[in-house]
Amino acid sequence: MLRTRSLTALAVAVGLLAAGAATASPTVSSVVPSIVPSDLPAQVPAAATRAEPALPTPKGWPFPEAFPRTSGTGRLQGGASFWSDFVYDDRGAASPLGAGQQSVARLANYDGTFTYPTGPASNNGADVFRNAVALDAQASYWRVDWNTLVDPTVPLAVWALDTNASTQDGVRNWPAGVGVRSPGLDKALVVSSRGAWLVDARSGDRTDLSRGLTVDTRARSFIVRVPRSTLRVAGTWRIRLAAGLANAEGDGMARPSGASPGVTAAAYNVSYRTVEQEPQQFKHGVAPNQTGTTAARRAADLGNYWMEDHQAEALLEGDVSEFAHDLRWSELAARRATPEPLVRGYSNRWYVSALDLGQGIVNNDAGATTDLKPNFLGRVQPYAVYVPSSYREGEPMPLTWMLHSLSVMHNQYGALDPQQVQQTCEDRRSICATTLGRGPDMWYFDEAEVDFWEVWNRIAQAYDLDPERTVLSGYSMGGFGTYKLALAYPHLFAKGLSFAGPPTCGIHVRGGVRTPATAGRCTTEGDTTLLVGNAQHIPFVIASGVLDELVPFTSIQEQVDAFDRRGYRYHAEYYAAEGHIGYAAKDAFAPATRQLGRTTREQIAARIDYTWLPNLARPELGIGSTGAYWLGDPVARDKAPGALARMQARSAALADPEVTVHQSERADVPGDPSPALVIDQTWQRTGFAARSNALTLTLSNVSSLVVDARRAGLAAASTVAVEMTSDGATAVRFTGLKPGATLAVKGAPSVRADRSGVATVRTAG
Repeated sequence: MLRTRSLTALAVAVGLLAAGAATASPTVSSVVPSIVPSDLPAQVPAAATRAEPALPTPKGWPFPEAFPRTSGTGRLQGGASFWSDFVYDDRGAASPLGAGQQSVARLANYDGTFTYPTGPASNNGADVFRNAVALDAQASYWRVDWNTLVDPTVPLAVWALDTNASTQDGVRNWPAGVGVRSPGLDKALVVSSRGAWLVDARSGDRTDLSRGLTVDTRARSFIVRVPRSTLRVAGTWRIRLAAGLANAEGDGMARPSGASPGVTAAAYNVSYRTVEQEPQQFKHGVAPNQTGTTAARRAADLGNYWMEDHQAEALLEGDVSEFAHDLRWSELAARRATPEPLVRGYSNRWYVSALDLGQGIVNNDAGATTDLKPNFLGRVQPYAVYVPSSYREGEPMPLTWMLHSLSVMHNQYGALDPQQVQQTCEDRRSICATTLGRGPDMWYFDEAEVDFWEVWNRIAQAYDLDPERTVLSGYSMGGFGTYKLALAYPHLFAKGLSFAGPPTCGIHVRGGVRTPATAGRCTTEGDTTLLVGNAQHIPFVIASGVLDELVPFTSIQEQVDAFDRRGYRYHAEYYAAEGHIGYAAKDAFAPATRQLGRTTREQIAARIDYTWLPNLARPELGIGSTGAYWLGDPVARDKAPGALARMQARSAALADPEVTVHQSERADVPGDPSPALVIDQTWQRTGFAARSNALTLTLSNVSSLVVDARRAGLAAASTVAVEMTSDGATAVRFTGLKPGATLAVKGAPSVRADRSGVATVRTAG
């Protein structure tokens, strides 16, 4: 099975042991206002509240910007037909030998084999991001937006025009060296930064349209305005679009690097491929001229990691007939509008990031598997989403995160584990999402964490979410990310599920015996066991193979022991016969997935025990601790790498349940995928502690924080008894108090709230 073969490469990658360099220094592209969709829970970090930056409208485009957000879909608006292509799908034709190209995500290969020359192509120079055709009274407009446009002389686009939507006339072979064919070709429009030409497909005659060409490097767009007198438009046309590298003259495609002998196609990317044509699992057809070995490969179901498998196979055969769009000029003339497509099932979407990291794709330092640096730099980032068939607008649904593993990417679960997607998303009636994380190896630190929050913001704007039922899950590095994010922001999530997730960023055997994946974050802030105390109000599901060759089972036991010591809730599944690679390959996660249920997050917490890593705060990125529950905006005195800060608090005004901890063990036989030892630690509520208007705080390495008296149940109290202990100078600001209320501070003078219900208590430690 290819699935097993792909995962076996994980052992070769030895990614958890790879060395790397420090993190990059990104900037926010512009000052953007905050926007908090109502479907987001409160107290998210700033990165989740920033409004999405607008992409520049290119010069020479007198029409709206109405591109759909789902790749492989189109819509009409204001006299234009808009199409969104897949992002980072530009790898051209497959090989007749069946060997695809390795991507930066080493376990998520491309089916295509084309590579880019070193230089301004930046490993992404012919990637069509979006395209559009528009019409006004004088001319038609033909627009291509590039994902990367460092140097406008790099790419070339060719529009193939079947001007009567008939396959019975015209020619088949595209001009300008594209090396592909489709039926009924009458004309072609060849566009580069150095010119635009209308080509008669039969005679080869060219009409120079360069006077109507606009190249906008800021918008990364090529637009050609073609007068109606030059190109008469009417009826229905079948149009196609392909892109590649421009030749030296800029009037044709150059021969691509990496093309196999006998492959005629020069195009790296073909647009107008629908979401249905590039499914998460693409079943390859068997062409008559293929060898038996190749035919066997084509007949297999392969994971379509980059949504380019169908494109790669079509380019291998040189026939792109399937990838076409029927353009009805009357609809453009009438300025017909169609809605944003709502795609149910699995798809890829794109968004615009506030981060300005550059353009293109970069490899890891010195070939390392982990260097904690972004690989996919562009301002537009893709993510995977699954929308259940039961989704209806206006009816909020839970959101389930499925964080990807090391050396994989946002389509990991769709490509590799479709049964898990079915069980987690469709069967549970939950929208699911997976981020690219700016690359395969950032362990959800820094820019990868920003990607997570930005995607959450965009999903909350696109769909109706239930903010009380957000769940985190992930396999391997994604399991680490589940610990990292859920423990850092426990008030945002209902439950966490870690499949074979290392508790630390690297290999952790037990105690202090660990090998960080790389220097920097993984070394100083990579141990989530230190934060398990934050899981008081968020249950975890932990599933792992006892024979795991990459995540030692002893580290899983130590993580569970940390839950045990605190009496926290968890469900653990230990699979005696499973390793890391085999467990993932079987796509059999039903027992653990069933534990996700319909749990809601805890919002009223009488007791809070919250520890954080201050060095992870990146104000310029909008990430860092926001506190927990009714404790907010914490600031540490010591923010050095590896430093910890802690807040322990209790509001006696809130319902404080008294619980008895119960633990049970059972064998799950035959199990799925194999027999397992199952351990459950649960709570039984036995009563409630007595209530009073009192609050206690114990602070370590905390210079300031905010107590929300309203959420702490103290808003109506005239007097609040406050007992505070700190290991240093601390300022605690209370908000939401009753105006004039008294804070009776033990061992210190009382403090009165002002007319806005605010008071500050200070301690020298």
